Amino acid sequence: MAVEPGAVSSNERGEARSVILRLRRFRDRMVEIAAAASAPAAIGVEATVLQRKLRSLKTDLDHEAHECGIGRRRAVQTECEQRFLWPAVREAAEAMPERNGAPATDPLAEAGLDAARVRIQHYLAQLESLYPTL
Repeated sequence: MAVEPGAVSSNERGEARSVILRLRRFRDRMVEIAAAASAPAAIGVEATVLQRKLRSLKTDLDHEAHECGIGRRRAVQTECEQRFLWPAVREAAEAMPERNGAPATDPLAEAGLDAARVRIQHYLAQLESLYPTL
């Protein structure tokens, strides 16, 4: 059930928009890495770049998960962050295995990336259905 535009405050819509954009950025990074890893040219220099992007993504997810658990942001979480952003980030971080140095084309890395994307997309889809005009 979608929330009617007039039924929510502009502050709540702003918070939802912020969370939607953050989840979309994570999702888009995952899609970009997966697409590049499945391309035939994912060897050599390209593979090194993908490996760096994958490691950076995992680091960012871990950092966000840490911040929501015990960091500064815990005391000032919005309801939207509590219900959508933080669970999505925690679950996505947990889905990606710690495989330092593993190429993005590694089957375990690919599976972890896909599982993380599914978790992000799950929460993003819920939030977008509540706020379809954002």
